[in-house]
Amino acid sequence: MVSRFRKAFIVILFLIFSLGKVFALETTDILGMVNLNCIDLKVIGVCVNPIGIPGIVIMYWEPALLIETVKRPGDTVINSLKPVIADFASQGTKNLMSGLTGLPVVISSGSSSSKLTGTNLQFNEAHVYEFPFRDEIMSFIDMQCPDKLPTGLFIKYLSELDSAEWRIGAIEALHPKSIASAASGLTCAATGAFLDDLCMGFWGAAYPRRGFVTHQSEVVGSAIAATRAVSIASLLGSTFHIVLETTGFIPSFDSDKLELIYPNPSGCIKIGQHPATWESGKLSSSGKYLWVYWRRRICCIY
Repeated sequence: MVSRFRKAFIVILFLIFSLGKVFALETTDILGMVNLNCIDLKVIGVCVNPIGIPGIVIMYWEPALLIETVKRPGDTVINSLKPVIADFASQGTKNLMSGLTGLPVVISSGSSSSKLTGTNLQFNEAHVYEFPFRDEIMSFIDMQCPDKLPTGLFIKYLSELDSAEWRIGAIEALHPKSIASAASGLTCAATGAFLDDLCMGFWGAAYPRRGFVTHQSEVVGSAIAATRAVSIASLLGSTFHIVLETTGFIPSFDSDKLELIYPNPSGCIKIGQHPATWESGKLSSSGKYLWVYWRRRICCIY
Protein backbone atom coordinates (compact mmCIF):
# COMPACT_ATOMS: atom_id res chain seq x y z
CA MET A 1 0.00 0.00 0.00
CA VAL A 2 2.80 2.43 0.93
CA SER A 3 4.56 1.65 -2.32
CA ARG A 4 1.38 2.35 -4.27
CA PHE A 5 0.93 5.75 -2.59
CA ARG A 6 4.60 6.54 -3.15
CA LYS A 7 4.27 5.80 -6.87
CA ALA A 8 1.14 7.94 -7.09
CA PHE A 9 2.92 10.80 -5.32
CA ILE A 10 5.84 10.59 -7.75
CA VAL A 11 3.44 10.66 -10.72
CA ILE A 12 1.70 13.77 -9.31
CA LEU A 13 5.03 15.53 -8.80
CA PHE A 14 6.07 14.64 -12.34
CA LEU A 15 2.83 16.04 -13.78
CA ILE A 16 3.15 19.24 -11.78
CA PHE A 17 6.74 19.70 -12.90
CA SER A 18 5.92 18.89 -16.51
CA LEU A 19 2.93 21.20 -16.70
CA GLY A 20 4.88 23.99 -15.07
CA LYS A 21 7.62 23.59 -17.62
CA VAL A 22 5.21 23.41 -20.56
CA PHE A 23 3.36 26.58 -19.65
CA ALA A 24 6.43 28.64 -18.69
CA LEU A 25 8.23 28.81 -22.01
CA GLU A 26 10.66 31.72 -22.33
CA THR A 27 12.28 33.28 -25.38
CA THR A 28 15.68 31.98 -24.30
CA ASP A 29 14.34 28.40 -24.46
CA ILE A 30 13.70 28.68 -28.19
CA LEU A 31 17.34 28.40 -29.27
CA GLY A 32 17.60 24.90 -27.84
CA MET A 33 14.30 23.77 -29.37
CA VAL A 34 15.21 24.32 -33.02
CA ASN A 35 16.26 21.37 -35.14
CA LEU A 36 19.54 22.29 -36.88
CA ASN A 37 18.92 19.63 -39.52
CA CYS A 38 16.34 22.00 -40.97
CA ILE A 39 19.18 24.13 -42.38
CA ASP A 40 19.97 21.30 -44.83
CA LEU A 41 22.86 23.05 -46.62
CA LYS A 42 23.59 21.68 -50.10
CA VAL A 43 25.81 22.57 -53.06
CA ILE A 44 23.51 22.33 -56.07
CA GLY A 45 25.57 23.74 -58.93
CA VAL A 46 28.37 25.98 -60.18
CA CYS A 47 28.31 29.60 -61.28
CA VAL A 48 30.54 32.35 -62.63
CA ASN A 49 30.47 35.99 -61.61
CA PRO A 50 30.46 38.87 -64.20
CA ILE A 51 34.26 39.03 -64.30
CA GLY A 52 34.75 35.31 -64.73
CA ILE A 53 35.46 34.16 -61.18
CA PRO A 54 33.96 30.68 -60.62
CA GLY A 55 31.78 29.90 -57.65
CA ILE A 56 29.24 27.42 -56.34
CA VAL A 57 25.47 27.59 -55.97
CA ILE A 58 24.27 26.73 -52.49
CA MET A 59 20.80 26.06 -51.12
CA TYR A 60 19.74 26.04 -47.49
CA TRP A 61 16.93 27.11 -45.19
CA GLU A 62 17.21 29.83 -42.57
CA PRO A 63 14.87 30.43 -39.58
CA ALA A 64 13.22 33.67 -40.61
CA LEU A 65 10.14 33.92 -38.39
CA LEU A 66 8.58 32.65 -35.19
CA ILE A 67 4.82 32.18 -35.31
CA GLU A 68 2.42 31.22 -32.56
CA THR A 69 -1.26 30.42 -32.65
CA VAL A 70 -3.49 30.66 -29.61
CA LYS A 71 -7.19 30.32 -28.89
CA ARG A 72 -7.67 33.40 -26.72
CA PRO A 73 -6.98 36.95 -27.91
CA GLY A 74 -3.90 38.38 -26.22
CA ASP A 75 -2.67 34.99 -25.07
CA THR A 76 0.84 33.77 -25.88
CA VAL A 77 3.09 30.74 -25.58
CA ILE A 78 6.03 32.82 -24.31
CA ASN A 79 5.59 33.73 -20.68
CA SER A 80 7.57 36.99 -20.69
CA LEU A 81 5.50 38.36 -23.58
CA LYS A 82 2.14 37.94 -21.86
CA PRO A 83 1.80 41.51 -20.51
CA VAL A 84 2.82 43.06 -23.83
CA ILE A 85 0.69 40.85 -26.04
CA ALA A 86 -2.33 40.93 -23.73
CA ASP A 87 -2.35 44.73 -23.43
CA PHE A 88 -1.35 45.51 -27.00
CA ALA A 89 -3.51 42.96 -28.76
CA SER A 90 -6.63 43.00 -26.62
CA GLN A 91 -6.87 46.77 -26.34
CA GLY A 92 -5.97 47.20 -29.98
CA THR A 93 -8.74 44.86 -31.05
CA LYS A 94 -11.30 46.60 -28.86
CA ASN A 95 -10.32 49.98 -30.28
CA LEU A 96 -10.37 48.72 -33.85
CA MET A 97 -13.75 47.04 -33.64
CA SER A 98 -15.27 49.93 -31.69
CA GLY A 99 -14.07 52.26 -34.41
CA LEU A 100 -15.68 50.13 -37.10
CA THR A 101 -19.02 49.67 -35.38
CA GLY A 102 -19.25 52.64 -33.07
CA LEU A 103 -20.04 50.26 -30.24
CA PRO A 104 -17.92 48.63 -27.55
CA VAL A 105 -17.04 45.08 -28.49
CA VAL A 106 -16.51 42.21 -26.09
CA ILE A 107 -13.69 40.04 -27.38
CA SER A 108 -14.43 36.35 -27.11
CA SER A 109 -11.93 33.57 -27.45
CA GLY A 110 -13.39 32.38 -30.72
CA SER A 111 -12.79 28.83 -29.57
CA SER A 112 -16.06 28.01 -27.90
CA SER A 113 -17.90 25.11 -29.51
CA SER A 114 -21.13 27.02 -29.01
CA LYS A 115 -19.86 29.73 -31.36
CA LEU A 116 -18.18 27.47 -33.89
CA THR A 117 -21.09 25.46 -35.19
CA GLY A 118 -19.63 24.23 -38.49
CA THR A 119 -18.28 20.70 -38.74
CA ASN A 120 -14.57 20.73 -37.79
CA LEU A 121 -14.63 24.54 -37.78
CA GLN A 122 -11.89 26.06 -35.63
CA PHE A 123 -10.39 29.47 -34.95
CA ASN A 124 -6.90 30.66 -34.03
CA GLU A 125 -5.31 34.00 -33.31
CA ALA A 126 -1.83 34.24 -34.84
CA HIS A 127 1.27 36.26 -33.95
CA VAL A 128 4.27 36.63 -36.24
CA TYR A 129 7.63 37.55 -34.73
CA GLU A 130 11.10 38.06 -36.11
CA PHE A 131 13.08 34.93 -35.27
CA PRO A 132 15.30 36.10 -32.38
CA PHE A 133 18.22 33.70 -32.85
CA ARG A 134 18.73 33.68 -36.62
CA ASP A 135 22.42 34.59 -36.48
CA GLU A 136 23.13 32.09 -33.72
CA ILE A 137 21.46 29.26 -35.65
CA MET A 138 23.13 30.14 -38.95
CA SER A 139 26.56 30.32 -37.30
CA PHE A 140 26.55 26.52 -37.41
CA ILE A 141 27.29 26.60 -41.15
CA ASP A 142 30.28 28.20 -42.91
CA MET A 143 28.56 29.29 -46.13
CA GLN A 144 25.68 31.75 -46.29
CA CYS A 145 24.14 34.04 -48.87
CA PRO A 146 25.53 37.55 -48.47
CA ASP A 147 22.18 39.35 -48.39
CA LYS A 148 20.57 39.02 -44.97
CA LEU A 149 17.20 40.09 -43.66
CA PRO A 150 17.48 43.40 -41.81
CA THR A 151 16.78 43.48 -38.10
CA GLY A 152 13.56 45.30 -37.34
CA LEU A 153 10.60 45.14 -34.98
CA PHE A 154 10.35 41.89 -33.05
CA ILE A 155 6.56 41.81 -33.42
CA LYS A 156 5.57 41.79 -37.09
CA TYR A 157 1.89 40.93 -36.99
CA LEU A 158 -0.84 40.38 -34.40
CA SER A 159 -4.12 39.03 -35.72
CA GLU A 160 -5.97 40.78 -32.89
CA LEU A 161 -4.95 44.14 -34.35
CA ASP A 162 -6.13 42.92 -37.77
CA SER A 163 -9.34 41.70 -36.22
CA ALA A 164 -11.78 42.99 -38.84
CA GLU A 165 -10.14 41.01 -41.64
CA TRP A 166 -8.82 38.08 -39.56
CA ARG A 167 -12.26 37.38 -38.11
CA ILE A 168 -14.70 38.75 -40.69
CA GLY A 169 -12.61 39.18 -43.84
CA ALA A 170 -15.14 41.22 -45.81
CA ILE A 171 -12.49 42.81 -48.03
CA GLU A 172 -10.28 39.70 -48.03
CA ALA A 173 -13.21 37.68 -49.38
CA LEU A 174 -13.35 39.94 -52.45
CA HIS A 175 -9.66 39.42 -53.26
CA PRO A 176 -9.34 37.63 -56.64
CA LYS A 177 -7.07 35.04 -55.02
CA SER A 178 -9.70 34.32 -52.37
CA ILE A 179 -12.24 33.50 -55.06
CA ALA A 180 -9.77 31.35 -57.01
CA SER A 181 -8.37 29.69 -53.89
CA ALA A 182 -11.76 28.80 -52.46
CA ALA A 183 -12.77 27.26 -55.77
CA SER A 184 -9.64 25.10 -55.88
CA GLY A 185 -9.34 24.31 -52.16
CA LEU A 186 -10.94 20.85 -52.27
CA THR A 187 -8.77 19.86 -55.22
CA CYS A 188 -5.67 21.06 -53.40
CA ALA A 189 -6.49 19.07 -50.29
CA ALA A 190 -7.29 15.92 -52.25
CA THR A 191 -4.22 15.97 -54.51
CA GLY A 192 -1.66 17.90 -52.48
CA ALA A 193 -1.21 20.27 -55.41
CA PHE A 194 0.19 23.79 -55.30
CA LEU A 195 -1.27 26.50 -57.52
CA ASP A 196 0.97 29.54 -57.10
CA ASP A 197 0.18 30.62 -53.53
CA LEU A 198 -3.51 29.74 -53.78
CA CYS A 199 -3.16 26.28 -52.27
CA MET A 200 -1.33 24.81 -49.32
CA GLY A 201 -1.11 21.29 -50.69
CA PHE A 202 -2.99 18.76 -48.57
CA TRP A 203 -3.94 21.51 -46.12
CA GLY A 204 -6.33 23.12 -48.60
CA ALA A 205 -7.00 26.72 -49.65
CA ALA A 206 -4.64 29.50 -48.61
CA TYR A 207 -7.25 32.21 -49.11
CA PRO A 208 -9.18 33.93 -47.74
CA ARG A 209 -6.53 34.65 -45.10
CA ARG A 210 -8.63 34.42 -41.95
CA GLY A 211 -8.38 32.74 -38.57
CA PHE A 212 -11.28 30.40 -39.28
CA VAL A 213 -10.50 27.09 -40.93
CA THR A 214 -12.37 23.84 -41.40
CA HIS A 215 -10.17 20.84 -40.66
CA GLN A 216 -10.48 17.76 -38.48
CA SER A 217 -7.01 18.31 -36.98
CA GLU A 218 -6.38 21.18 -34.58
CA VAL A 219 -2.63 20.87 -35.25
CA VAL A 220 -3.10 21.28 -39.01
CA GLY A 221 -5.51 24.15 -38.34
CA SER A 222 -2.74 25.88 -36.41
CA ALA A 223 -0.30 25.31 -39.28
CA ILE A 224 -2.79 26.80 -41.74
CA ALA A 225 -3.33 29.87 -39.53
CA ALA A 226 0.43 30.31 -39.13
CA THR A 227 1.02 30.16 -42.88
CA ARG A 228 -1.80 32.60 -43.62
CA ALA A 229 -0.43 35.01 -41.01
CA VAL A 230 3.02 34.90 -42.64
CA SER A 231 1.39 35.68 -45.99
CA ILE A 232 -0.34 38.72 -44.49
CA ALA A 233 2.78 39.86 -42.61
CA SER A 234 4.73 39.86 -45.89
CA LEU A 235 2.37 42.29 -47.61
CA LEU A 236 3.76 45.63 -48.76
CA GLY A 237 1.51 48.65 -48.48
CA SER A 238 -1.70 46.80 -47.67
CA THR A 239 -4.66 49.12 -47.26
CA PHE A 240 -6.95 46.67 -45.49
CA HIS A 241 -4.73 44.38 -43.39
CA ILE A 242 -2.95 45.87 -40.37
CA VAL A 243 0.72 44.83 -40.28
CA LEU A 244 3.15 46.34 -37.77
CA GLU A 245 6.17 45.63 -39.96
CA THR A 246 6.55 43.49 -43.06
CA THR A 247 8.73 40.39 -42.90
CA GLY A 248 11.10 41.69 -45.58
CA PHE A 249 10.69 38.75 -47.95
CA ILE A 250 8.07 37.10 -50.14
CA PRO A 251 7.17 33.66 -48.74
CA SER A 252 7.05 30.66 -51.04
CA PHE A 253 4.63 27.99 -49.83
CA ASP A 254 6.06 25.55 -52.33
CA SER A 255 9.67 25.77 -51.12
CA ASP A 256 9.69 27.16 -47.57
CA LYS A 257 9.20 24.95 -44.51
CA LEU A 258 7.56 24.97 -41.09
CA GLU A 259 8.83 23.42 -37.88
CA LEU A 260 6.58 22.89 -34.87
CA ILE A 261 8.65 23.40 -31.72
CA TYR A 262 5.88 23.60 -29.10
CA PRO A 263 4.31 21.64 -27.52
CA ASN A 264 5.77 18.63 -29.35
CA PRO A 265 8.44 19.03 -32.04
CA SER A 266 7.72 17.93 -35.58
CA GLY A 267 11.04 18.48 -37.31
CA CYS A 268 10.89 20.45 -40.55
CA ILE A 269 7.88 19.76 -42.73
CA LYS A 270 6.86 21.07 -46.11
CA ILE A 271 3.96 23.48 -46.13
CA GLY A 272 0.97 21.41 -47.17
CA GLN A 273 2.63 18.08 -46.33
CA HIS A 274 0.19 15.23 -45.78
CA PRO A 275 -0.83 15.28 -42.08
CA ALA A 276 -0.43 11.50 -41.78
CA THR A 277 3.34 11.91 -42.07
CA TRP A 278 3.84 14.35 -39.18
CA GLU A 279 0.69 15.36 -37.26
CA SER A 280 0.27 12.39 -34.90
CA GLY A 281 1.04 13.07 -31.24
CA LYS A 282 1.36 16.85 -31.67
CA LEU A 283 -1.96 17.93 -30.11
CA SER A 284 -1.60 20.70 -27.54
CA SER A 285 -3.61 20.44 -24.33
CA SER A 286 -3.66 24.25 -24.12
CA GLY A 287 -4.52 24.90 -27.78
CA LYS A 288 -1.25 26.85 -28.16
CA TYR A 289 1.35 26.12 -30.82
CA LEU A 290 4.72 27.64 -31.68
CA TRP A 291 6.26 27.36 -35.15
CA VAL A 292 9.48 28.35 -36.86
CA TYR A 293 9.19 29.50 -40.47
CA TRP A 294 12.21 28.35 -42.49
CA ARG A 295 12.87 30.42 -45.61
CA ARG A 296 14.67 28.76 -48.52
CA ARG A 297 17.79 30.56 -49.76
CA ILE A 298 19.60 29.92 -53.05
CA CYS A 299 22.61 31.95 -54.12
CA CYS A 300 26.02 31.88 -55.77
CA ILE A 301 29.07 32.31 -53.55
CA TYR A 302 32.66 32.82 -54.67
